Amino acid sequence: MAYFHYLLFCRLDKSKFYVVGAGIFTGLTVGLYPVSVIKTRLQVATGDTVEKSASSVIRGILKTDGVPGLYRGFGTVITGAVPARIIFLTALETTKVTAFKMVEPFNFSEPTQAALANGIAGMAASICSQAVFVPIDLVCYSCSFQHSSHCKNEENKRSFPGMFIYLYAVV
Repeated sequence: MAYFHYLLFCRLDKSKFYVVGAGIFTGLTVGLYPVSVIKTRLQVATGDTVEKSASSVIRGILKTDGVPGLYRGFGTVITGAVPARIIFLTALETTKVTAFKMVEPFNFSEPTQAALANGIAGMAASICSQAVFVPIDLVCYSCSFQHSSHCKNEENKRSFPGMFIYLYAVV
């Protein structure tokens, strides 16, 4: 496992690691966020809604809110996504060391050890970051359709304590 020593977290240039890592993820979020808004609107659509396809949702959003409507709730997502990604990257890299030590006694081949250790580290990092991101993401989804015509009743809106029920389901 000589190659592993070059991957240690303590040797990483953390400023580049966090800026580039979080920056790439944030860029993806900017590009894909409108798809999330459209998906959310389709999920909450009722039978009497005219918006039954993605193209009709897009036309409806652009007609009523313009391009900013495609990014409704985006500030909330970024507020939670950046810290969650930093937590994910930190937890991933720091738990890899422990995970490699856990799988070494089993004497698997190097690729198998790497796969197992990375899988364990990825799972632990995901749990840590989702504890931050899921509640904020649920607020964001609520923001993305709160002004929508099919979300006027209180039954369709999420409450703050209700967010943690979803977090529990993820964990």
